[in-house]
Amino acid sequence: MLPRGFTTVWLLPVLAALMLLTLGVMRQSDKVQQVWYQQTIADNMAISAATLLAREMNLLAIMNRALLANQLTTAQLVGIGSWLQMMRDVADRSALISSWIPYLNAITRNIANAVRQVDFSVQQIIAATLAFQRLITTVLRTTQWYARVSFALQIPPTLQQIYDLHAPRHKPAQVPQWELLHAPGLVPVPWLWWTFMAPQRSGSDNKLAYKLVVASLDPFSQQRSYEWFDAVQVEVEKAGGVRLIQEESGAWSWQGMDTVSVHVQGLLDSDEYPWGDGATYFGSEIRKVHRKDFGYSGKTNPQATAWAQLQQHFYSHEKDIFRYFNRTDLSPSQWPQVIVRLPDATAKAGVAFSRPRRWFARNDNKVEQANLFNALWFSQLLSLSQRDRAVLAIVGRQDG
Repeated sequence: MLPRGFTTVWLLPVLAALMLLTLGVMRQSDKVQQVWYQQTIADNMAISAATLLAREMNLLAIMNRALLANQLTTAQLVGIGSWLQMMRDVADRSALISSWIPYLNAITRNIANAVRQVDFSVQQIIAATLAFQRLITTVLRTTQWYARVSFALQIPPTLQQIYDLHAPRHKPAQVPQWELLHAPGLVPVPWLWWTFMAPQRSGSDNKLAYKLVVASLDPFSQQRSYEWFDAVQVEVEKAGGVRLIQEESGAWSWQGMDTVSVHVQGLLDSDEYPWGDGATYFGSEIRKVHRKDFGYSGKTNPQATAWAQLQQHFYSHEKDIFRYFNRTDLSPSQWPQVIVRLPDATAKAGVAFSRPRRWFARNDNKVEQANLFNALWFSQLLSLSQRDRAVLAIVGRQDG
């Protein structure tokens, strides 16, 4: 029979080992909890930084579209101006032709006077609206520059606020520092962000803005050509449209022309009798008209087109250079990404572009490539790549 208390003596080492094991597990659990908590902080900070980047890109895209819309509005106004001039000519010449016809001459004369008054008033409104459009364009361009500066400067303070909200969970001596880096982790944010979207201008953008504006013209601006009358050997052809001229310097000018002529068909040819014509411009005057310009006006009504060039109405001689922020290479490998590094945690996030077919389907059913003309950018958490890990490891050794 063992002496009393002998079993307790043998159990003491076991109990001590169990106690040490329990303390180790608790200490390790607290460390894991701290690492997990830091990882949560890093994730929140990374996705917040990416969200700010996506918001800036969306804001720039919206303003780029607004700049394009202003140009399209200018095209419509210039087109309305030339169309009204043509209608005034039609009314005046109709009154002149019918001046020898009793009763009808009074009607046509009153119509001509009314059209002249409308044309004068509307032309003044168009000129004022174009001046206002120029002011809006200046405001949009200034806002784009302000957004570029403010968003980049806002990222570090915003992340610091997010970090401070989590800091009370730590003891003051254990509050870790954080870093915000451009992926893969060499350069601090926002140094590369300044140059990611450079300012662009017409004339040095491979005609990207020019092509977008021309492709976005509404049917009235593109071509307003049709037959007014067709019977036996007499045709009344209406032709018109606007065109955008880009000079070598990148300066833009909007030009509009509308013509209508009576064509009398003969045995071998036809004779043209101009009935109405109008030409307006915002920038530079119309000097040469090709056959396809202004809704094929030069081909359909060549004589009326020549007359329109002789009596052009201008709204401003000031030309416009289209300035905006853009990046031509926006393939997925070029999408901005950031890395947040804490002592015991690292997180990565970036921006992505997507146009859901379910909600914003294109007419051609194609997948839209990433661009800075549609505000469809969003943020997402990402996994660290092998390259990121290697760079961070090297940078970490250098810091140490």
